[in-house]
Amino acid sequence: MIRGLTRRGALAALGAAPAVPALAQADAYPSRQPIRLVVPFPPGGGTDALARMLAEPLKERLGQSIVIENKPGAGSNLAHEYVAKLPGDGYAILVSGGNLRLFPYMIAKLGYDPKTAFATFGFLGKQESVLVGSANAPWADVKAVLAAAKAEPGRVQFGTAGVTTPMHLAGEQFGLLNGTRLTHVPFKGTGPLVADLLGGHIQLGVSSLSSVEAYFADKRLRPYALASKERSPLAPDVPTFREMGCGDVEGAIVYTLAVPSSTPKAIVRRLNGTLTAVTGSPAVAEQMRKRGFVAMPGTPEILEAWLDEQERIWGPVMVAAGIKPE
Repeated sequence: MIRGLTRRGALAALGAAPAVPALAQADAYPSRQPIRLVVPFPPGGGTDALARMLAEPLKERLGQSIVIENKPGAGSNLAHEYVAKLPGDGYAILVSGGNLRLFPYMIAKLGYDPKTAFATFGFLGKQESVLVGSANAPWADVKAVLAAAKAEPGRVQFGTAGVTTPMHLAGEQFGLLNGTRLTHVPFKGTGPLVADLLGGHIQLGVSSLSSVEAYFADKRLRPYALASKERSPLAPDVPTFREMGCGDVEGAIVYTLAVPSSTPKAIVRRLNGTLTAVTGSPAVAEQMRKRGFVAMPGTPEILEAWLDEQERIWGPVMVAAGIKPE
């Protein structure tokens, strides 16, 4: 036994020993390269584009190279499970979404617990969602859409980029808040949805605002209501659902960054500070704005509380809409 220590003190000292390497690791981070940004979708999509846009400023701040690792599959679950099982050393960063807490409502067999597997350290950005109509849509505004849905529940259809996307949930919430039901038509992504809206093959859809805003001026698409608490600078003339008297419908597409939960808190803090500095840069913020993204600064604690709130909001919506894990 070490002289001067009681048995209890010696055991306590031994129990604290593993923390020393972790602290040293955190102080030295990042000391090697590359740092991987794991994207749950194929190259060329919105999530991939956002990750690639931020890779260079992150590299400048961290002093190590950043590489994009695309790992698509299983509705983004493949990438999440992959990162959840990696060492928590800060060298693999997951691009996740605001629906992480909803995975148990969507996926029948998860190989990890979404509440405990990750340390989600920062908001990457968000895009707003908007209810739009085709040029041949018969409704003058969102109140007319609602009146038609109430007259014949289930007959009015709305398309989205896919099942359980924020846009899908916003459409379901719109119906639930207003005592009616719309029929969801899932597409394989936003591109096919917008193409069918422009072609008049479907008359109503909920899409990311950045994907459809360019078609408002020439009236190829008609914006009805923004699924947000406030209007967007991208389309300041489009009212929110709340302004139109249809309740607090929300459908923001939120992007976050996360690491395995075993990552030392000092590294998590370093990454949060780096991300906040990057997205707070006027040059980066302007690049994001041009692509339809809005930065969302916040601490890891604020983000975790926000994710918990998403489950409280959307869990009941998913159950009421009959969405079941698959």
